[in-house]
Amino acid sequence: MGILSHIEKLRERAEHSVSSLPALMVKSETLADNIIHGEHARRKSGSGEKFWQFREYDTSDRPQDIDWRQSAKGDQVFIKQKEWQITRKIFLWCAGGKSMAFSSAAPMQTKQENAQTIALSLALLLRKAKEQIGIFGETRTGRSEETIEKIARFLLKQADKDDVLPDMHALNLPRHAFFMGVGDFLSPIEEIEECFKSLSAQTQSALIIQTLDPAEIDLAYTGRIRFQGTDNDQEIINHVSSVRQNYHTRINAHIEAVKDLCHSYNWHYILHRSDHDIEDTLKTLWNILDTGENKR
Repeated sequence: MGILSHIEKLRERAEHSVSSLPALMVKSETLADNIIHGEHARRKSGSGEKFWQFREYDTSDRPQDIDWRQSAKGDQVFIKQKEWQITRKIFLWCAGGKSMAFSSAAPMQTKQENAQTIALSLALLLRKAKEQIGIFGETRTGRSEETIEKIARFLLKQADKDDVLPDMHALNLPRHAFFMGVGDFLSPIEEIEECFKSLSAQTQSALIIQTLDPAEIDLAYTGRIRFQGTDNDQEIINHVSSVRQNYHTRINAHIEAVKDLCHSYNWHYILHRSDHDIEDTLKTLWNILDTGENKR
């Protein structure tokens, strides 16, 4: 291929990325607004100064936290809770490559498109929550409009890269950083285990979002099917139904292995199917980020 062809191809990719950016931004903005609409700022108890609410005293509470004026009004003892005001640094990562470009049905978005929308929507939600957001592999974080656009451009460029797992040599995360990764995590479990082990040495807090196509989970094909891999290798199965049970056993075992790895490091894990509503997934993710619940 000549230099002119390379330039033409590069320009075509660049124009495609530029044209895709507004659509990705609009969709993610809409989803983020739907999740956060009607809610106040993050309501999480902590060491801030802003008053949140009164609640009944518990034996695990410090006596100096008792609000004697409120307690004097009745027979119960109350403490004054304050909002959590420590800003976290959250680093986003999204898988790319041929594996992520898969969609089993034409109207349905690819895993890559699902992952991009989820990641950018989370970035927008975190920005509204006054968190510091950054891209895994870079040191700088922020919550400006420029930061959001930079993340969006990163997500679109990432689609052309064969990054199936985070590059653990890319950067040492700052202390107390939060890692958030979106991908299909279909690599051999030994490779995922090695990656997670390296990541756990850098951060104690992570959220892994495994995004899969329904066909990868259910194998709901019938008859004779030709399967083609990312390396163009092919295999023909004459009767898919004859291998479905064995396939279910293997894919479910892999998903459980990824989930168990996350839980072994006390990380959060969620499975997103690309045929499910992204907004539902975002609500679950936002609950995890806002309360720290649903690790299992």
